[in-house]
Amino acid sequence: MDIVIVEDEILLGLLLADALTDVGHRVLGPASCRAEALGLVSDRTPHLALVDIELRDGESGIELAAELRRHGVACVFTTGQPVGARAHRELALGLVEKPYNPTTILEVVRYFEALHAGERPAGVPRGLELFGPDALPVSLGLLDTSAPAVVPCAGSGAPGAAPSAAAISASLPAQSEQRLGDAGVLEALTG
Repeated sequence: MDIVIVEDEILLGLLLADALTDVGHRVLGPASCRAEALGLVSDRTPHLALVDIELRDGESGIELAAELRRHGVACVFTTGQPVGARAHRELALGLVEKPYNPTTILEVVRYFEALHAGERPAGVPRGLELFGPDALPVSLGLLDTSAPAVVPCAGSGAPGAAPSAAAISASLPAQSEQRLGDAGVLEALTG
């Protein structure tokens, strides 16, 4: 897959670029600001953008995600600002909260790569919170989805206990028949 990394922490950006390149992805970047990111996608439209919300010089990764969406680039927010990411969930396929292990990013990219290839992964990678169908770039169309796809990192029950399916369902906002699940993400990535 072609992946653009937008990360103002240069060492983290380089680490992710190396890790993704090592497993065979073509990486654009890392970019640390809006202008760099848009320059990277001007000649080639990547399959996925990993976008931090707080960029160099106070620039907004949220605004960048809106621009990337207009260019048909699917985004995943990779940020320590999960509240801000969730407030703009219509702009990204999902969220990976910082701090994260680079292996988490590799698993998230592998998940989207499998969907893009027409495969159905066994489940959503731990640490990835998928957002709803509004998150799709206009060129990717609507999703046909069958189940909510949220993998919580922490439960609201006893410490160390995983939340029950009922608790997860009850915590999700009411949605129409279409919800973002594996099948819908597949359709979004393959068009």
